Amino acid sequence: MKHRKLYISLCLLLLVTQACKNELTDVVNKNEPLENALSTEAGLVAYAKGGTYINGIGSYYASVDDQLGPRTGRNLGFLTAQIFGLHDAMGDIIYIPWGNQSFRFANNPTDITIDDGTVVPMPIGVSQPYELRLRNDRAYGPANTMLMEWTQMYFLNNAMNILLKKVDGAEYSGDAVNKKHTLKAWGYWWKGYAYSRIGSMYVAGVINDEPNLTNGEFKTNTEIIAEAMANFDKAETELNAITDPGVSADILSGAIPGYCQQGKGGIPSPEAWIRNINTLRARNILVNTRVADMTAAQWTAIEGFVDNGIQEDDPVFIVKTTEDFSRSVVDPNFGSVAGLAATEDGQTFYVSERLIQDFRADDQRMANNFDLLESPQVNMRGRGLGYGTRYYLIDGGNNMPGVITYVHTQETGVDDIYLAGTYEENELIKAEVLIRSGNVGGGTALIDDVRNDQGAGLAAIGTVTQAEALEELRSERRISLVFRGLSFYDARRMGITDDKSVGGGRANGVILSNFTGSTVVNTKAFINYNYLPYFDVPKNEVEYNNPALGSAPVVGPE
Repeated sequence: MKHRKLYISLCLLLLVTQACKNELTDVVNKNEPLENALSTEAGLVAYAKGGTYINGIGSYYASVDDQLGPRTGRNLGFLTAQIFGLHDAMGDIIYIPWGNQSFRFANNPTDITIDDGTVVPMPIGVSQPYELRLRNDRAYGPANTMLMEWTQMYFLNNAMNILLKKVDGAEYSGDAVNKKHTLKAWGYWWKGYAYSRIGSMYVAGVINDEPNLTNGEFKTNTEIIAEAMANFDKAETELNAITDPGVSADILSGAIPGYCQQGKGGIPSPEAWIRNINTLRARNILVNTRVADMTAAQWTAIEGFVDNGIQEDDPVFIVKTTEDFSRSVVDPNFGSVAGLAATEDGQTFYVSERLIQDFRADDQRMANNFDLLESPQVNMRGRGLGYGTRYYLIDGGNNMPGVITYVHTQETGVDDIYLAGTYEENELIKAEVLIRSGNVGGGTALIDDVRNDQGAGLAAIGTVTQAEALEELRSERRISLVFRGLSFYDARRMGITDDKSVGGGRANGVILSNFTGSTVVNTKAFINYNYLPYFDVPKNEVEYNNPALGSAPVVGPE
């Protein structure tokens, strides 16, 4: 397996070098060995860019590219479109009825009880856990849902391993010390990001700091999250050591694509970057612990992180669209969850009725971004009642002044596609800490602030009980963080995606049915999702990298 991984990783390294060849050819002959290119400052900066934005975000690798989307054969944005889409489909923000990547099983509830008491089972299989585990096999190729995020994040991790191994030995002009600190911070930040996503989605993972190699020591997802936190600590150490922020900014201006430095993006100062780290530290604790299992110490730790988390004017890590395919990290039109959900006809993703019902009456974000389909979609392709909606996402919105517009597929460079934490997420985590600690009014005030920032036009929440405040928080996280790939984390930690036999499911859900020949809008439906909380390790990995003695289980207990 190590030899096979080495071959794949070296091919990937070549891919990234080719992706960055314009920058590298300014420094070295492009026909010279790769090692020489990575011994220069310009080569390392170009590699930092390509290793992140190509390896980790944009690329569709053959092993996982199942040709989903309107631009097959030239897809860009696997992380921001397909993987974030998987999370938002399992979180019931959207639904994806297609067979590609086995989405039709990944976001298909085990059964739904409609208003008249009829229990309607999943019509195309047994359950999500059964169907996804059945397809967790090399024979299924890219139809193996469990392979998607694993592949993307370990390619990102390997790219950062290569970067970190080369930093100290490279030649630099000017202030080498601060440049090295910045490049190391970049490597550790993205390694922390990759481990965060692996630990937040899989029962186990591999911790590896060596370029182009692997090992069979599988660790629990708790240990993987701890490794993510350790890498964030290393990144913070490097950032604190920077004595000339201007030098750091110069390096980052080359590592971050120029068009991704616009909007909410930009060049973070060391202090702002640390605040970005803190928001992800808080997220890691929050989304990987069931609400019922949270301890006082964990809430205290989260509070400390978000109190020093992303501020309103801090640059955050994003990608944007650009019409030039040769320079684009993501597809110029369809590189995001929202991009694949927009327009009235021919969507790849569809808006969930459960998202729509979470909007409060008169929320201007709803009015600006959603409208009724000409005719409802019900039980698409006979694959389940969860695959139905009356609504679509309006491309470009309704031009309501001061109200957030979710997507502009025909206007490149307008949308901020968030990769990591945001100010809204940080504030809503703060709100949850306050509400659960008894300061209900303080928490709801922060929810009001987020709504006001997005132009919701809603009255202040006012005096409510803790339970009512938590319901406002639940729905607001779905709306203000919509299409950012976070909804499944919340549904999991709140127990919503558990089987009904252990208290899971969503009551009073809106579901469309048509058993009588006409569309019925059920408003009291019970949805028994019964989804895996964490994916098993892909068998593509296990078959070539046998778990060593003492490894963590690579299959979940559910």
